[in-house]
Amino acid sequence: MSTQGKFEDIKYLRMSKSERIQHFLLFTSFITLILTGFGLKFPEAFWVKWIVYIIGDNAFEARGVVHRVASVVMIAASLYHLYYILFTERGKQLVRDFLPCKQDLFDFKDSMLYLIGKSDVKPKLGRFSYIEKMEYWAVVWGTVIMGATGFILWFENTFLKIVGTTGMDISTAIHYYEAILASLAILVWHFYFIFLNPDVAPMNKAWSKGYLTREQMEHEHPLELEELDRKMQAEKEEAEKEASAMKRFEEEKKAIAAEAEKENTLIENLAAEKTGVSKNIKVKKDPIKKK
Repeated sequence: MSTQGKFEDIKYLRMSKSERIQHFLLFTSFITLILTGFGLKFPEAFWVKWIVYIIGDNAFEARGVVHRVASVVMIAASLYHLYYILFTERGKQLVRDFLPCKQDLFDFKDSMLYLIGKSDVKPKLGRFSYIEKMEYWAVVWGTVIMGATGFILWFENTFLKIVGTTGMDISTAIHYYEAILASLAILVWHFYFIFLNPDVAPMNKAWSKGYLTREQMEHEHPLELEELDRKMQAEKEEAEKEASAMKRFEEEKKAIAAEAEKENTLIENLAAEKTGVSKNIKVKKDPIKKK
């Protein structure tokens, strides 16, 4: 459907307020964890020295505190997200739409053919593309792995007695390399699709504003748009049917009221005629009494 016409000014909800808050908490805590985590691993890096220069001699202690606070924020946001997808209707639908399906394989194949010029037809994508699904489940996986290994490293003395030095070394390695993988995935992949992708440049505003324009929906999520249009059209037709039924009801109500008014008028006229006849009879009887 063209962007011109009855739907052109409609904004389409992409992320609700709750989802945007969850995303913001995850994003800010993740960036903080990157800076404070790699700050420990690479203390001689120029950006670490710059932070130390600003904070002062307590920079190392502050780094540890900030890193732990950020980890708590991320875990709290993740737990709320778990509640959100389990106990809210929108959250349940969200996770259903994120589940991989067979169509994702066809979309991937068609996208590759389109990108290398072997096809002139761009595949129509639904609410979430195969790329967005991969990102979502990568975040889920990464949060679980980073949270578990980070918890072990946080309480090092306790877990050292349980898993030993080998277990601690494995946890450290997993935590470090997963951090590198997650950082690259977010900074290179995710940031590209949000900020650098020519289709959305200078920025996809759904994460901040929550809405997409019809033009963006036609370009990025045409299948979802078609479904929304069908739903809106069905709702409009249903509303028109209800309005038509209500109009008929009001007309019938007025007709019944008019008929009732006619009957009342007829009854009043009959009563008036009866009263007039009674008066005439009385007048005729009175002269007889006088005689």
